Amino acid sequence: MHQLYFILAIIIGLLVLSVLVFVHELGHFIAAKSCKIRVLAFAIGFGRTLVKWKRGDTEYRVNVIPFGGYVQMAGDNPAKEHSGAPDEYQSKPIWQRAVVALAGPAANLVFAIFTLWAAFVYGMERPAFLDGTRVGVVLKGSPAEAAGFLAGDSIVSINGTAVFGWEQVDAPLSQQLGSGYKVVVKRAGTTLELDLRVERTGARLPKMPSGGLLPGRYPPIVGGVKPKSAADGLLEVGDTILALGGVSVSSFDHFAMLMRDYDPEGGEMAASVNIKRGAELKSVFVIPAYDSTEKRYLLGIEPVPEPTRFVRYGAVAAFGPTMSKTWEYSVMIFDVLGKLTSGKVPASQLAGPLNIIPVSGMMAFQGLSSILNFMALIGINLAVLNLLPLVITDGGLLMFLILEAIRGRPLSAESQAAINKVFIFLFLALFLFVTFNDLQRLPELFKWKR
Repeated sequence: MHQLYFILAIIIGLLVLSVLVFVHELGHFIAAKSCKIRVLAFAIGFGRTLVKWKRGDTEYRVNVIPFGGYVQMAGDNPAKEHSGAPDEYQSKPIWQRAVVALAGPAANLVFAIFTLWAAFVYGMERPAFLDGTRVGVVLKGSPAEAAGFLAGDSIVSINGTAVFGWEQVDAPLSQQLGSGYKVVVKRAGTTLELDLRVERTGARLPKMPSGGLLPGRYPPIVGGVKPKSAADGLLEVGDTILALGGVSVSSFDHFAMLMRDYDPEGGEMAASVNIKRGAELKSVFVIPAYDSTEKRYLLGIEPVPEPTRFVRYGAVAAFGPTMSKTWEYSVMIFDVLGKLTSGKVPASQLAGPLNIIPVSGMMAFQGLSSILNFMALIGINLAVLNLLPLVITDGGLLMFLILEAIRGRPLSAESQAAINKVFIFLFLALFLFVTFNDLQRLPELFKWKR
């Protein structure tokens, strides 16, 4: 049965990708028509043409390979001579050609905003931890640890402003203004005021998210026990973890952080775990097993699924979270690129069409809001990445246009062709690399819904 799910996921994923490509190329098409540029062909996909029809000067095509598309305009190839007709691309002023280049990414961005808005209006699952201010984890060596924060603290106010949800906690602590915060917390019925000093880099950005304070996303309940693991036969699904090694546990995230610090060489081999099973309180001793892949000791348990609640917004109220999520996804791309450059994220995590397509389809099985949200994420990725000055992207075309405006004349056709060949080779190498990554992931994706 899982083979059928996988095939359906691929079909749906192809449809999702085709929609995003269509939106991108439609942006270029509408801009070209608005600038009175003669469009010779409007195509979705590459390779052999499956269906085509002509209307006016434009031939519309649907090609066999749906990974892309193009808008072919009269005189848009600098390597070929053009007649100089007023409706040719090269005959238009630089600002109009720039509008045509920007229109594709702009269309993806506008469509992403619309899909996010539709998802919020339709309704989506919201993580339950966002509705509270309870600290789940205090990162080791963080400003929050130095200030005296403990996992389980509930934040009441920051600099005199009351907070009622984790977003209100994260927002001020992530701001680039100032570095000192007076934070009032509740701890075991007692109210305390802590002085949080957030260190910042030269760019005035925090070194740690929220000064080292993280929410507890998962309750301290065992959701699964791996067979033949250290916890197998000792812990059971449904057990509530109360303490580890005498330290009270406030969330599964906190438990995982305590396990990261487990060092059998510094004390007892067995880890004491206090649990609640039904109405019974128990204490069990588990000897963690070393995982060479994770390079740390593990018990072999996993949390229950993250608690969520269904949230639906009105048509007007949805604009706030829509723009917030759009900004979050946009910034996320640069964060990932930065981590890839610094080596914090391995290149093996890069994914290509063979991974994106089935994942897109799998999102569809999780509901309309999930697929709309995922389409928005991919759409924003397309918009931002297409604006990067990588020569064969829209951003590369804009770079050539800027050079033309500065020099007063375009680069020679030979120079543009030579630069394009280099970047086409690099993109082909990247495509082969991400395809290799995708092929390695396919066995796991194929097991989905098994």
